[in-house]
Amino acid sequence: MSSYALDNLATLVAALLTIGLGQRINALVPWLGRNNVPPAVSAGLVLSLALAGLRASGAVDLTFSTVPRDVLLLVFFASLGFGAHLGRLASAGKGALVICLAVLLAIVGQNLVGTTLAGVFGQPAALGPFLGSIAFIGGHGTAVAWSNSPAASGIPTAFPVGIGSATLGLVLGGLAAGPIAAWLAARHGASVPPAGAAVADAGPVREPAFSSDRWLPCLLWIFVAMAIGPLLGAFAAGHGLKVPGFLAVLLIAVAVTNGADLLRRPLDTEVTDLIGTVALRIFLAIAMLSLDWSALVAHLPLLLANAAAQVALMAAIAILVLYPLFGRDREAAAACGGFIGFGLGAMPVGLAVMRRLNARFGDTPRALLAVTLAASLFTDTANALIVNAFFGALGGR
Repeated sequence: MSSYALDNLATLVAALLTIGLGQRINALVPWLGRNNVPPAVSAGLVLSLALAGLRASGAVDLTFSTVPRDVLLLVFFASLGFGAHLGRLASAGKGALVICLAVLLAIVGQNLVGTTLAGVFGQPAALGPFLGSIAFIGGHGTAVAWSNSPAASGIPTAFPVGIGSATLGLVLGGLAAGPIAAWLAARHGASVPPAGAAVADAGPVREPAFSSDRWLPCLLWIFVAMAIGPLLGAFAAGHGLKVPGFLAVLLIAVAVTNGADLLRRPLDTEVTDLIGTVALRIFLAIAMLSLDWSALVAHLPLLLANAAAQVALMAAIAILVLYPLFGRDREAAAACGGFIGFGLGAMPVGLAVMRRLNARFGDTPRALLAVTLAASLFTDTANALIVNAFFGALGGR
């Protein structure tokens, strides 16, 4: 079998081609566009399955560089930080608390579902968190980290089960969040923009022309946040705190933008938002192309049953808890889409769904800020603490 490893540039080209293909697929399958499935997800799903088939047949093994994906993730979270003006935090105060409550319910619920199904399928109970919030709330990176921890010793299936669950979660987060949120928005009676309005992953296209004079300062501050973020992470680690790299970059960006506000020299968030949107779309495409479906085969029945149960759980929390507490309106529907997207897949998936909903039904700034703050500043810490408590309670069973 021939093996090819695409370098950084070739990976970016493949990602952009994937987005273009996804736009065509969404145009040919109206259900995908109507239900806010990002083009990177729709095309990435098809292409990753095709690549898995080629790999399984012995024809070719194609791998993609992870360097652009990791850099784009930092660019995206820097752009999010530049949009988190603390002066607007009061307007998202209750909403952020509601999202945090839903996240706590999801973390506990996902681990209970995973532990229960592990027992049903004859697997050790300690495998449960790898079927639960480690994979879904946490994602691939969290699954890799925990599978190499002492908690996973004696569980040889922890890594493939965690990666397989996170893979399914990434796909289902993009597929399930949009339709559920759109259904909730339709119940509220949200109107659809006129036919001439532009619809894209990241929201409406803005009319003012851009120039290098506007772009260069924004690029400078994005790179500053990306450069200082690791230093903050290292400082925190030296004091016994684990701060994910993307969160450190986001916190630096928050400090920069609020400092600029205090000096009455606000950053051009229109430009930083567009830069973040481009990074988000390419990141999603690379992540989807990099999915390894062969890791799912050995545990497919367990993984599929668990994935279905986790989707049902997240939908129930969103519809029965988050939607009514957030206000039963368009903002609440968008918050549900973001919550399901990042609760099953990843933060960029949830925000991509929210931005497509914004393009279709109108802006939802309160929901976007609440989901961004709660997911970025609360979820990882809460997940780590609760997962650790679950392992302690299970005691290696």
